Amino acid sequence: MGDTDKGGWGYVVVAGSHLVQILLMGTAGSLSIVFSEWAYDFNTSIGSASMVLGIVPIIAGLFSPVAAALIGRFGCRPIAFIGGTIAVSAIILSSYVQSLEHLYYSFVMLSIGISMSYAPSILILGEYFKKRIVLANAISFVGIATGQLIIPPFLSFLFSTYGWRGGFFILGAVSMHLLVSAAIFRPNRRRYKNREHVSKGNQNLADDGSQHLADDSSNFGDTKPSICAKLSKAFGIPALCINPHFVLTILTIFILSMALFGANTFLIPRSENAGIQKDKSALLMSCFGIGGMAGRIGYGILIDRRYLTMASSFMMAIVMSSIEIFLIPILDNYAFLVCLSLLFGISSGIISSLCMVMPREVVGSTPDLVTPAIGLSMLATTGGQSIGVLLSAIIYNTTGRYSTVYYVLGGLATLSALTFFPTYVTLRRREMEEEQYEKADNN
Repeated sequence: MGDTDKGGWGYVVVAGSHLVQILLMGTAGSLSIVFSEWAYDFNTSIGSASMVLGIVPIIAGLFSPVAAALIGRFGCRPIAFIGGTIAVSAIILSSYVQSLEHLYYSFVMLSIGISMSYAPSILILGEYFKKRIVLANAISFVGIATGQLIIPPFLSFLFSTYGWRGGFFILGAVSMHLLVSAAIFRPNRRRYKNREHVSKGNQNLADDGSQHLADDSSNFGDTKPSICAKLSKAFGIPALCINPHFVLTILTIFILSMALFGANTFLIPRSENAGIQKDKSALLMSCFGIGGMAGRIGYGILIDRRYLTMASSFMMAIVMSSIEIFLIPILDNYAFLVCLSLLFGISSGIISSLCMVMPREVVGSTPDLVTPAIGLSMLATTGGQSIGVLLSAIIYNTTGRYSTVYYVLGGLATLSALTFFPTYVTLRRREMEEEQYEKADNN
């Protein structure tokens, strides 16, 4: 299929994707340090200022299917270039706004740019890697943890030295490296030439040697196109109504994102509520970030060496995160919370990376299916994160207890494991069959 699993330009593409994660996701997760300055400059509350950043995952998620459709039509590189231009322009324009309302507009623009830059950085990896797609995604997603480590002190220096407006202007200049990454994302021509070898009658569940689910979709009833299927096809997402395993996977990602993001958001307030000092509580997030980096790198290596499979890793990480969320309100000892934050970071790192890989594993490697599948996965992730934080806030405001929040979130994580279980069983059966075929070929 013309991939470069053994080297070549594919590794340069991985580096470009890694840079996108640092500049976009690392920055988006670090802008909370400017809330107080926004509140002072615009004479508003910190809560209102924080909502500026809160709209980013919502708008970016809603725009993800559109971005995926555009990528399917025009390719990764042009959309990444346009998205990078929009994101850079939005950051620079933010340094000139004179009201909080104008800042909302610039961040809506930034959200669209993030969506159009982020999606190509993930989808381009599938054009260059097949056997090592998991490791490639893991290296790319380590950029998020890298950004969370280096971007906050960098922004703190900029804002303290040049003010938040000058800092945003410089950040916009630095973010122009997104255009460099976009230039790197050239299409793999050899892989595109092999599209014609995939049968049209089997496009919805292509068999490219990976563990896909073509045979099992027939067990879920008639696949006659419905109105929903026609609408989804118009937006480039035919797998939505055709492959039930894909629907279960997207539902799993949505529920799981609610649980993980809500639990992560309230980790510091919960520890402070338990009597732990503020500076020590803040270190828990650093432990979470370190664990996330270790999880993303570690699982990628283990899967690449075939010590673990994708389906097993995903299910194991979901079960681990469920247990860890239930334990957070029980443990008050700081040392235990540090260890728990590290473990929670590991499982969350594995899950966040595999959320972009599992849809590809379910629907196949046909570009016409993978592109909208990744777009829907991004929508499910960001939508779940937004609702998870809102749900957690409502529960806490109603009950006044963090323990109730974490018990509900732990229940959601457990529900996601049950939702994914049918797909997990099918994927595991496929993996074992492929192992038997490989052994037979070797003999």
